Amino acid sequence: MNNLPYVEHLTGTRAPKLWYSNINWEQGKAAQEIRLPHINNASGDRLVSQMDLYQIYLADREDLVLLKEAPDPEFLSYLEEEKIAIPSIAIGARSEYTGEFRNRIAVPYLMDEQEEQFLKENGGRWIGPPARLSVELNSKIATRKLCEEIGFPVSDGRICEGLDAIRRTCAELEGRHPGARLVVKTAYGSSGKALFHIHRGPDLEMLLGYLERQISRGGGQPVVTVERWHQVERHLTAQLWLGETDCEILAMTEQRITDAGVYRGSRLHPDLPEALIVAYTEQLQQLGTSLHSRGYEGFLGVDSILDEDGTLIPVIEINARLTMVTYLLKIRKHLLERGFPRMETQSYDFKLHPGAKFAEFAEKVASIRISAEQGGVFVYGFHHDGESADRIRPCRVSTLSWGVDDEAEKLARQGLEEAIMEWRGAVV
Repeated sequence: MNNLPYVEHLTGTRAPKLWYSNINWEQGKAAQEIRLPHINNASGDRLVSQMDLYQIYLADREDLVLLKEAPDPEFLSYLEEEKIAIPSIAIGARSEYTGEFRNRIAVPYLMDEQEEQFLKENGGRWIGPPARLSVELNSKIATRKLCEEIGFPVSDGRICEGLDAIRRTCAELEGRHPGARLVVKTAYGSSGKALFHIHRGPDLEMLLGYLERQISRGGGQPVVTVERWHQVERHLTAQLWLGETDCEILAMTEQRITDAGVYRGSRLHPDLPEALIVAYTEQLQQLGTSLHSRGYEGFLGVDSILDEDGTLIPVIEINARLTMVTYLLKIRKHLLERGFPRMETQSYDFKLHPGAKFAEFAEKVASIRISAEQGGVFVYGFHHDGESADRIRPCRVSTLSWGVDDEAEKLARQGLEEAIMEWRGAVV
């Protein structure tokens, strides 16, 4: 499904590439900033860190992919059976493979000052933006400032510095939108970790008390955005490639987001109204032009919303880096060329019972009854927390289902969910 070169054709670079990931960068960056209340989930962070495996789906066969830990061998066998072209894989930190950087073009997950300095000292070639732009644009606060400068519609609210500004802005928003939910955002953090939802007065008082305690322990004045939370009709995303002079829209997709702002999956080729596609395309190209003028080159992910009133807010967040959808672009292109416009990703988190092996699940997936002409299924991620298989382990399975139409895709996805329910056993 990923045999043909993709990044080589997109970028015009024929040199082999070296892929590596600092996928938990935002969590580390967020720890240096003012923090919002949230529940720590060490197991969840461990599962996320294993998603560096997804680099293999976008990499070309002659590339080298660095992973922090070895994937499950049964899962790798499954990928080979599914005709996934697996590039060379090495296990360890980038500092252990400095010699490889001299003959390859680096493709880091995200560029920051540390990565830029390392690459300048070890090869000096990479695909991606300069560190200053990557760090700036990954900030939700900087993103709002950029959108205001461009003249894009933004959520009602403002950037606030200090507790008094937060309280005052909340009061103003309550006056304009009585009873509406408000959301406070810090600059960095992903999958809902940079958000705090204010449903009523006590939520605000709890947040202000939490921030005040951080200030009293030596933290600086918090800088956050406070905005009205929109009731969303569609959570749109776009994948862009900014070359030297052009902005190419690689994909428009649609996310499934929980009410708390946590990502659960994507529709990789949603059926969007033509008028929405035209308006979205125009604004994405305008964004690309603005970023070009600032010196941006590389992949870019854009999160957007269409709210229940039909208002398109084209930029809620910028991911000036690779994303989970970016890694699936080559597979997406392959399925579209085969005539499968309906594609859906989904992640399932559950407890894996002792002794469970991935090969058992692979057998159940292989037995799903669906005509190859109508659709299909693919498990692109298998992650678990803990080395021992003789105890219950947190587990995440990431899947892709596709079909010639919505009904065929739905049947394929239902087959996957039934296979997961059988495999996971009685453990909840």
